[in-house]
Amino acid sequence: IGLACLGVFEMSESMDESIQLYETAMTEGYQAEIKSQVQGAIAVIQGYYDRSQNGELTEEEAQTMARDAVRNMRYRDDASGYLWIDGADYTLIVHPILTEQEGNNRYDMTDQNGVKVTQNVVSVAKAGGGFHEFYFTKADGVTVAPKRAYSEKFEPWNWVVTTGNYIDDMAAEIQTEEKEIKFEFLEMLLSYAASIVMILVIVLAISIV
Repeated sequence: IGLACLGVFEMSESMDESIQLYETAMTEGYQAEIKSQVQGAIAVIQGYYDRSQNGELTEEEAQTMARDAVRNMRYRDDASGYLWIDGADYTLIVHPILTEQEGNNRYDMTDQNGVKVTQNVVSVAKAGGGFHEFYFTKADGVTVAPKRAYSEKFEPWNWVVTTGNYIDDMAAEIQTEEKEIKFEFLEMLLSYAASIVMILVIVLAISIV
C-alpha cells in the first residue's frame, strides 16, 4: 500500500510536470509562429521592392502587388491567421479584416486598458521588432480579447508588418490538450491500481497459506 501511494504521487508529479512543459512549449510555439509569419511576409515585400529597384516594376506597382500579397496571406489549418501593415506615420496600409479603415491614421487608437495600440506597434517595430500585447476586437466584430502580437519594420517603405494570437484562444487550445493529458493519466492510474490490487490479493493468499 505504501509503494502504491508512492507510485501515485510520482505519477501525479509527472503529470503536473508534463502539463507545465506542454504549456511552455505551446506558448513558445505560438510566439515562434507569429514571428516567422511576419518575417515571411517581409521577405515577400522585399521581393517586390527588389523588382522595383532593378526596373522590372515601378515603386507604385511593387507596393500595390506587395499590399495585395500580404492581404491574401493566411496561416493555420483554419486560415484564421492574417497579417496587417501600418505605416511608420500610423496610417493603416493593409488590413484584410478592417478594409474600410485602410488609409486612416490610427495614432490615437486605444484599447480598454489605455494602451495606444498603433503607437505601440510602431514603437516596437522601430526598436528592431518584438512582441507586445493589447486588447482588440475579434473577427466576429463583437468579442474584445487580449492579443499577443509580433511587429517588425520593412525599412525601405517604412511599413510595419504585424500579426498575433488571441490569448484566450491559445489558453482554450492548451486547456483542451491538458484534459487529454489528465485523461491519459487517469487511465494509467486505473491500470496501476488494478495491478496493485492483484499484487495485494496474491500477497494475502500467500500470507494465509
